[in-house]
Amino acid sequence: MSAASYRSRVFASLALCLAPGLAGADVVCMPEQNIDVPQTGEGVYVNLMTGQHAGAESLVPGFDFDPYAAQNSDPADQLKFYWGSSSNGGAGVASAGDTYAVLAPGDIIGATSLFTRAGFTGDTSAWQAGVADGYLGVRFKNETTTLINYGWIHFSTTAPLGFPATILDWCYEDGGGEIEIPAVPSDTIFCDGFDELACPATDAAP
Repeated sequence: MSAASYRSRVFASLALCLAPGLAGADVVCMPEQNIDVPQTGEGVYVNLMTGQHAGAESLVPGFDFDPYAAQNSDPADQLKFYWGSSSNGGAGVASAGDTYAVLAPGDIIGATSLFTRAGFTGDTSAWQAGVADGYLGVRFKNETTTLINYGWIHFSTTAPLGFPATILDWCYEDGGGEIEIPAVPSDTIFCDGFDELACPATDAAP
């Protein structure tokens, strides 16, 4: 089995086991989305609960996140983040002020995290510099429960402006609690706990 296929099966198993409606479950994951972000003024609008995404806000009811290219920035077409109406509570984790942080496995996102909603004025320089395997901490309003949920978006960007950019996958805690970015080897996702799936050897052939 290829590493990619293995990741798909394990992440899918994780999402199934932790999906809403199962006893005690409160983490929801959307594995292997691989959504390309167009370098346009609209970018791509994403509903983190449904996985629906499109290049126009009207096509994605209840969107939570919109990475886009700022047309009037200097230089033009820099990667920026838009969260929609303030009523949805959407925001991203900041390292300080309005500077968006690049998070890593082991980081925790929750009510005590520092957030920013800054769009065009937000500092996304860390993401514009190119991030092969980074995480954007987020919060958004759950459309079903109306609770503010916390989660992370696994994101890949490219220097010098952040494009090409790809939303790889994401997870969120649907009960309003904090969530930790999982610390896992680069070739495996949540190996332990699934007896029917053995972790692939690090030198396994693709």
